[in-house]
Parts: sequence; C-alpha cells; structure tokens
Amino acid sequence: MLSGAPRHTSRVSQAQLVIRMASAMVLALGAMLWHGQWSLTILTLGTATLAVAVGAHRHPWRRLVLVFIWQVVLIMALYLLRYGVQRLPDGALVAYRLILLVLPGVLLMKTTHHGDMARLLVRILPAKVGFVLSTCVFFFPTLWSVTVQTYESQVLRGARILPRELINPVNMGTLVRVICLPAIVTSLALAKDIALAAHCRWYGLHPDRTVWPGHNPSNTTGEPRA
Repeated sequence: MLSGAPRHTSRVSQAQLVIRMASAMVLALGAMLWHGQWSLTILTLGTATLAVAVGAHRHPWRRLVLVFIWQVVLIMALYLLRYGVQRLPDGALVAYRLILLVLPGVLLMKTTHHGDMARLLVRILPAKVGFVLSTCVFFFPTLWSVTVQTYESQVLRGARILPRELINPVNMGTLVRVICLPAIVTSLALAKDIALAAHCRWYGLHPDRTVWPGHNPSNTTGEPRA
C-alpha cells in the first residue's frame, strides 16, 4: 500500500518522534515567518542538525536534490523574466527559503516509519483523524515515487519529455498525456486501494480504535474472518 517503511528507516520511540516533529514544525514555521538578519544561517544550521539527528545520510537523496535544483532554476527564471537581472539574488533567496520550508518535513517523512507516525497521531488526535492524517503524510511520497517510475519508463519508450525537450512547448502536451493524466488515475486507484485495505482490516467497525485481527461481532467464535 503506502511505502511508509523505507529500507533505511529505523523505529524510534514516541518521545524521539515528538521531538523530531516539533523540531521540523519549528524549522518550517521559521522559514515561513522569520525574516531576520540571521534567519537563513540559523535555519540552515537547524535543518542540518535535524538531518544528522534523523540519520538522513542513510537515505538516497539524488532525486530530491534534482527537484530542488529545478525549483531554484524555475524561480530564478521567473524573477529574470519579471524583474530583470538585478533581482536575481532576491529570487535565489526566495528559492532557498522554500527549500528550508519543505526540507524539515521531507526529512521527517523519509526517516520515519509509517507505523510510528500513525501510533503517535492517534494518541494525540481522534483515532480517525490520526489515521487520515498519517495516511495523507505518506500518500504523496508514494504517489511521487510511482510518478517518477512512470516518467522513467516513458522516457525509455521514447517520449520527448526530458527537461531539454520540454523547452519546446509542443512537448508539454506529451507530458500531460503520458505523465500528468496517469498520475491522476494512479492517485485515485491508490486512494481506493487504501480504503479497501482499511475496510478489509475492519477499520471503522467500532467507534473507537480498531485492532486487527481482533474480535469480530459477526463471528460468534471470536476468530478473525479468513
């Protein structure tokens, strides 16, 4: 279902996860709201500390780095078109601040086991809200991974959707047809699979948290259904 347990993910205690979540939220809010003189320096050091603490070096980051590079190039290109060369440093600062805004959450998601996150959220939130929120947190990385695989397979099949080929607006239609539309269909199918998996594990059968396998009221023997 969801790829919430990457190969290099290690289980952590609830206290450690609370500290990591609080740190990520503070760093993200700081990147969004704090624009003081030393804000970028302190936020960079804080994000680096978080990366070391969660063991980010054990995870592959090449694709994410490519995404950040594309983000920086796109934002600076927009600044160049809108304001000219003299405002390019401002564009670079905006792009870097966006990276600092997103990176703490990405660090948390890539290094946290889905089960640890779900258990913490259902403790501090209503059970259904915690389940939905934890599922949403890992839904988009899973969808992104599937979309990347689709992209790579379409490139191997000869689709003209490489970055240098997308400079030609004619190829944007191909990108929408072979990547964007399949991504939408995949997201719907993935959401249906998640709902079906939860239903098969009796989720929502009781008002409180559902434990699977557990007692099934339709089964008088108390044994889980096959």
